[in-house]
Amino acid sequence: MTIKVLDFNQKYTDPIVLSLGFFDCVHLGHKALITEANSIAKDLGAESFVLTFSNDPGEIFGKPKQIYSFDDRVQIVKNLGADGVISAKFDQKFADLSPKEFLDKLFSSFVVKAVVSGADYTFGSHADGDVGFLQEYCKSIGVFVKTVPFECVNGEKLSTRDLKFLVERGDVKTLNEYLSEPYFVAGEVLHAKQNGTRMGFPTANVKIAADRLLIGDGVYATKTIVDGVSYPSMTNVGAKPTFNDFSRTIETHVIGFFGDLYGKTVKIEFYERIRDIIHFASMDDLRTQLTKDEQFVKSLFR
Repeated sequence: MTIKVLDFNQKYTDPIVLSLGFFDCVHLGHKALITEANSIAKDLGAESFVLTFSNDPGEIFGKPKQIYSFDDRVQIVKNLGADGVISAKFDQKFADLSPKEFLDKLFSSFVVKAVVSGADYTFGSHADGDVGFLQEYCKSIGVFVKTVPFECVNGEKLSTRDLKFLVERGDVKTLNEYLSEPYFVAGEVLHAKQNGTRMGFPTANVKIAADRLLIGDGVYATKTIVDGVSYPSMTNVGAKPTFNDFSRTIETHVIGFFGDLYGKTVKIEFYERIRDIIHFASMDDLRTQLTKDEQFVKSLFR
């Protein structure tokens, strides 16, 4: 199934049910919104759409990068069963829209039959619009609004800020408890120095979108999806000090895959942090450690 990606400024005449929010990482709270919208859309004979930003609004305000890129989020939304995404660019023109102007624009461009939002959803210039404003506006034009309670962790609202902290720490095991699917990176496999190949552990060097927050340095137990097939893998995020290479990259050794990965787009799902990145005194020491890492990964996914 392909997913439709529309621009906020275009018009679309098919009926939709719209999930409103940022959806910057698509955590469990976002999943609940989309699942509810999917259900309502099915009942109404409409399509389920998600409104999100094509760029990172946090960049303007000096906040840490978003957890996922726009393309990553589109794929997650697709995996959750939505039919499409409405893409809005956060710029000064968009930021200056009053709550009413934002809704006027939205409802004049799209045939919205129902809206789903979180209880804490805000919108419009200076976030002046809230769920109460949304409900009153939609009531005046006969559009149904469903408000979904936000997800809580230990009595506190599940926040993207807390999830970003887990990403930076590399605590992927905890992070995955709160995401709609395991944390991942996806990108094209680039040519590299082939140090791993010479040691018997060939790796794929994966190009990562510059506008997303990269997980903390370390070696991870992962699964790498190649052409729709999932393989156990071990992934190094960060430098390769044993080779005097201190560039920050993502390289994954795909266990059980034999073939050419160059130029392919792969998806790497992260499940557990194995260890820190270490400088080894010799290639033999590194090879011994990599063998242990591989056995750990095989045991984890057995």
